[in-house]
This record gives sequence, C-alpha cells and structure tokens, in this order.
Amino acid sequence: MGIDKAFLEVGDRWLIAYALDALAGASQRLIAGGADARLEEAAAAADAVHVPDLWPGEGPLGAVASVLKEAQYPIAVILPCDIPGIGPDDVAALVQAISLRSPDDTPSAAVFIDQRRHYLPMAIESRAAALAERLFDSGRRAMASLLDEVDVVDVPAPPSAVADIDSPEDLG
Repeated sequence: MGIDKAFLEVGDRWLIAYALDALAGASQRLIAGGADARLEEAAAAADAVHVPDLWPGEGPLGAVASVLKEAQYPIAVILPCDIPGIGPDDVAALVQAISLRSPDDTPSAAVFIDQRRHYLPMAIESRAAALAERLFDSGRRAMASLLDEVDVVDVPAPPSAVADIDSPEDLG
C-alpha cells in the first residue's frame, strides 16, 4: 500500500490496536517499528513497549529479529498489524501448539495454515533470536527463510486470523 499500515483507521481505531488487543493476555507486549512517535503512543496506551526496528524498511525478518532480541519469555507471538480479525483465542492456539512440542536443539514456531502456510502471525521460541539475526545479516529478508530453519507446527487457521489488509479495497 506504500504507507505504514499500523496507523490506518479501521472502525475508528488504528490497525495496531487490534493486534495489541489480541495480545491482551501476554506477559510481555512489544511493538516493533521505526521512529514514528505514534508507536510510542500506541505502546503506552496498551501497556506495551516500543522496540525500534533495528533495520527499518528492510522487511519483516529484521523486525522479528529486533523483537526476539528483546523478548524476555520463552515464547514470542509475532503479529503483523494488518489482520484486524485476529483475537486472543487465535493467539492462544498458536502458543498452545508450540507449548506442546518436545524441546530439542532446534527452535520451534507455530503458524496458521488454511489453503497455504501463513508465515505471520506466528508463535516462536525466543531462543530463535540469534538465528533470525544471523539470517538477516546474511542478506535474507523473508520470513520463509526463518521458518526453513526451525521446527514448524502447522495450526488450522480460522479465516479471520489470517485475513490481512493489503490494499484499500480490503478496507471496505
């Protein structure tokens, strides 16, 4: 769309507010992003913390690496800001799926699938932070490159949890 979708208004609310609502039960809530002062405002309003994207404009993998680097809990849930239909139950499903995995040397992630695998939203073990940063430093930018390196659990997706806003037509 060529603009920061976090601050598109949908139903008189910023899109980022929907993601923060879905994370309402989380122990730690972090917002990745650039220097836009509204990120600080959105974070403060939701009892969250703004984490600057260490590589702004370089794609989602850099933002994910930035957040994982700051995560203080074993599992991080990564939500894009453009899926206003996601809710706390959807987040819980991702966390539960990853929590049921047997720990091993390879970090795990849980993602939704319907007709295809959705790379975001996802739950991922925070110990994948170094891997995400290493992949980013090697020139990779796509979330698929991270998921290629971790043990992935596919979780059936309710349509609302993955319906994203990619164009102005999606707002109507």
